[in-house]
Amino acid sequence: MAKILLVDDEDSVLKTIGMLFRSEGHEVTPIREGAKAAELVKSPEKFDLLITDIRMAPVDGMQLIKLARQARPGMNIIVISALCSENTVRQALDLGCMAYVKKPFKTEEVLQAARNALAKS
Repeated sequence: MAKILLVDDEDSVLKTIGMLFRSEGHEVTPIREGAKAAELVKSPEKFDLLITDIRMAPVDGMQLIKLARQARPGMNIIVISALCSENTVRQALDLGCMAYVKKPFKTEEVLQAARNALAKS
């Protein structure tokens, strides 16, 4: 199954999505801080999918997406965020994100977005 890097500053999101994907047989690495996630993206460790929030500090989701595009151009990326302005969504999709899921989310939305992204890899 897939190896997923899950980045969000909300513990409840990390737990919910983590359990969801583990129950599907995936390996999930949950990270609260964007800076730690950035280190992992640059490391030799391979991930099939990055799922990230946008609003985090000091490294936000958009910075993480840009870094992932540079370090791992083929990695699939999904955004799950409450920040859903037209500009933010367009910017994330222009950077190559496969999907942008709005918080609060339905678990089926997240699963379907991940299935679609992983099917393209």
